[in-house]
Amino acid sequence: MASLPPGIDPSKTPIQPPPPGVIPNLVNPETTAGVSTAVTILFTVLMFLFVLARMYTKLFVSRSQGWDDYVCVLACELTVVQAFYGPTIFFVKLCLFILYYRLFSPSTVMRYLIYFGVAFNFIFYVIYTFFYIFFCPSTSKKAQTCSSDLKLFGLITTAINVVDDFYILLIPLAAISQLQLPSRKKLGLLAIFFTGFL
Repeated sequence: MASLPPGIDPSKTPIQPPPPGVIPNLVNPETTAGVSTAVTILFTVLMFLFVLARMYTKLFVSRSQGWDDYVCVLACELTVVQAFYGPTIFFVKLCLFILYYRLFSPSTVMRYLIYFGVAFNFIFYVIYTFFYIFFCPSTSKKAQTCSSDLKLFGLITTAINVVDDFYILLIPLAAISQLQLPSRKKLGLLAIFFTGFL
């Protein structure tokens, strides 16, 4: 890589001329870092409060804690320490699948849907994590040359995540629709699970 002329600061030197009508500002550019940090802190605090409320209720009120609660705590810890995205999201979704298994395991169809969801997510996030670690790490010399591959991979994984999220949300809706309950109670249960779409 060719060296820059003496006295040139690469952090304040554009690679190419800006588009017509655009005035570059490399000294004090606009940024959303402050807003992003505030939102991250807010939702991290909310996550802690909800997890603490859940564990308090399970340990001291209902005394009915299960594996889904422990996996929920693990996912919370991974989020706080900013571990790899793949394992963190897998444990978040695994918590939901374990909860579904506790609720809907008497149904053979529901059990197979849950087994499939766990297996699919495990395979998907293992591939996702290995791709980002070994295929194109940010410290690699070929990081710039494989940026287009990362963009394509990002689009594919985003599409898979959206479909997967809907799959997870539709499992309880399918189970509740088959319950022998009055319509009002059934709609109430459906409304609770529909909050997941938010």
